[in-house]
Amino acid sequence: MKKWIYRIALVIALGVFAFSAYQLYTIYLGSKQVDNERDQLAQIANKEKEGFEPDWQALKEQNPDIIAWIYVPGCDNISFPIVQGQDNSYYLDHTAMKEYNIRGAIFLDHETSGDFSEENNLVYGHSVDGGGMFTSLDRFEDQTFFEDHSYFYLLTPKGNYKCPILAFSKTVEGSSFYLKYEDHDTADHKNKIMTDALYFRDLDVTGKNLITLSTCDLDYGFDSINRLVLVGVLEPTDEPIVIEKN
Repeated sequence: MKKWIYRIALVIALGVFAFSAYQLYTIYLGSKQVDNERDQLAQIANKEKEGFEPDWQALKEQNPDIIAWIYVPGCDNISFPIVQGQDNSYYLDHTAMKEYNIRGAIFLDHETSGDFSEENNLVYGHSVDGGGMFTSLDRFEDQTFFEDHSYFYLLTPKGNYKCPILAFSKTVEGSSFYLKYEDHDTADHKNKIMTDALYFRDLDVTGKNLITLSTCDLDYGFDSINRLVLVGVLEPTDEPIVIEKN
């Protein structure tokens, strides 16, 4: 009887091990697919001038939904095309090349103007096991990291932006960070954000728009309404943008 119990326990243990190994392999394949796709699009996009300058026609030939490129220095591999779909569901589990992948893509809220002309432009991306997408935005939870990394970049067909970072917060879906002020009263919005932020900078936002990067807060699991948000101020730039290799 004891031998049978040991055998059954061994079979169960082997089954658990095999399932865990399969899950890890699936995570690896999904991450590898996203990394390969990003690198492929980066090669297609870059015109090989000084700095990184996307070839928007080439990118749109790959997917007409590609509208911009986001780069966050200091955060591993956050250098991705931004897409915009007909809703906010499709790109939750499809890449920028429209391939199925639970990591999804980085996408602009479907109700936001595709030219980033609104007072608050919401950009979403997953946080995932194994890293990638917007996962490393959690580095801004460290105050020293926040203080040492003061901007990120948005590249668009109409021009590029160096975005000074206004605020970072651990928040919930639907909080003040997700508001859109139709009258473009960014100063009032800024005051509300600074009150609710974990860290903030007192920047001049007069006549400027915001861009808010949003991702899941893995401290609370995948299915919670808890979010990490990083808010930048859209400021046009002509300086060459050099994307660091991680």
